[in-house]
Amino acid sequence: MRITAEAKQATREQILDVARRLFQQQGFDETKIRDIASEVGMATGTLFNYFASKEEVAVTLAASAIDEARAQFEKKRCAGASLSEDLFLHVATQLRSLRKLRKLMPPVIETGLSTPVFSGDRQSGSQLAGDQLEAAAEIVRDHRIAPERWSTAAPIYWSLYVGVLTFWSNDRSPKQEDTLAMLDQSMNMFAGWVGSNN
Repeated sequence: MRITAEAKQATREQILDVARRLFQQQGFDETKIRDIASEVGMATGTLFNYFASKEEVAVTLAASAIDEARAQFEKKRCAGASLSEDLFLHVATQLRSLRKLRKLMPPVIETGLSTPVFSGDRQSGSQLAGDQLEAAAEIVRDHRIAPERWSTAAPIYWSLYVGVLTFWSNDRSPKQEDTLAMLDQSMNMFAGWVGSNN
């Protein structure tokens, strides 16, 4: 019996919903792939037809939250905002969207946001990393920064972005105020540098 594309997508969504709940209840390390499969009502081997690992499940959950954040960013973006303001809003919107997945960030950073390999204007790495760099590049282009400047700046931006996410995943300050201060300083410095001599 063949499974329709709709049925496969529905099963995939069910796996993600169950995984999200188990990760929140038990934690990432304590949740096993067999726990997710059992809750969904399938054999562990069958789950691997949908996701190669629980890390991939976590990355998929984060990617979905980040996609939602992109839409929110576009709605909240103000005409006339500076580059640093746009970059701050871009990342801060993601942090808000990722809030319920905060404890998943270490495996997401390790697998889905692992350091891309830069080569001129192009980079290779995970899809999530590529999407993030392209979104930042689009913001930079909107502010009329020369493309050759971005090719030099992309690795610096990437280090700041992943650094902020890593810090945020363990930030115990009220409402993660320390992360927001770090993000503000980082984006101000980055925008000042990338915009100089443009």
